[in-house]
Amino acid sequence: MMPDMEIIKEQVGCNEPATEAQIKICNIKLKQNNLPELPAEYAEVLKVCNGFSNEDVSVFGTEIKNNNWFKDAAVFNTAYFHGNGADWLILGEDDFVYFVYSAGEKKYHIIDRDTLEKEFSTEDISVALNSILRIE
Repeated sequence: MMPDMEIIKEQVGCNEPATEAQIKICNIKLKQNNLPELPAEYAEVLKVCNGFSNEDVSVFGTEIKNNNWFKDAAVFNTAYFHGNGADWLILGEDDFVYFVYSAGEKKYHIIDRDTLEKEFSTEDISVALNSILRIE
């Protein structure tokens, strides 16, 4: 189920929409580093907001903007996994957790940054985004 983007846009900073070309380039960079492509439903979200940010949460887009206020998913994941590949794709973060997509499980997870233990899992991108962005 797609998230209610109007509610999200009202409550957090929203970058301009991503183009198909930006999403394709991001996926190419991810694949070159043995990382999963952006999930299709997440790519659809990026076509409305190419990344989100508020005081302490960043949900990644396809490019770096505004002095890292909006982060690039391919750049972040390549640096995090050091080009070693992974089943996970980190899509966002705050001071305590990562917002992760597991390509193998086809699920979104909220994962503790220190222990890397799953705190929450769902197949629904709306639930996952609302959780990381703290939208009720």
